[in-house]
Amino acid sequence: MSLLDKLKRSRSKAKQQADQVVEQHGDKIAGGIEKTGEAVNKATGRRFDDKIDKGVSKAKERLEQQSDDKPAAPPPTTAAPESTPNSSAPGDTGKNTGAGPTP
Repeated sequence: MSLLDKLKRSRSKAKQQADQVVEQHGDKIAGGIEKTGEAVNKATGRRFDDKIDKGVSKAKERLEQQSDDKPAAPPPTTAAPESTPNSSAPGDTGKNTGAGPTP
C-alpha cells in the first residue's frame, strides 16, 4: 500500500469522525463559535465587528452544511501545464553543443 493510499484512508477516517462530532454536538459547536466571536469583539473594542460577524456567519454556515451532509464547494483547481518531453526553447536545437545559443 502506497503512502498516498494511507493518507487518503486517514483523511476519510478523520472526515467520518468529524461528521460524527458535528452530528452529536453541532449545537454546542455553534454556541462556541458565537461566544468566540463575542470574546474577540470585546477584546478588540469592536473595531472589527463587521469582519468578525462575517467570519462567525461563515463558520456557522459551514457547520450547517456539514451537519446536513451537503458537500461544500470544492476549492478551485488549476490544471498544471502539460509538458512535452521533446519541447525546447526557441532557437534551441535540443543538442548540447556547448557553443551557447544559436543566432
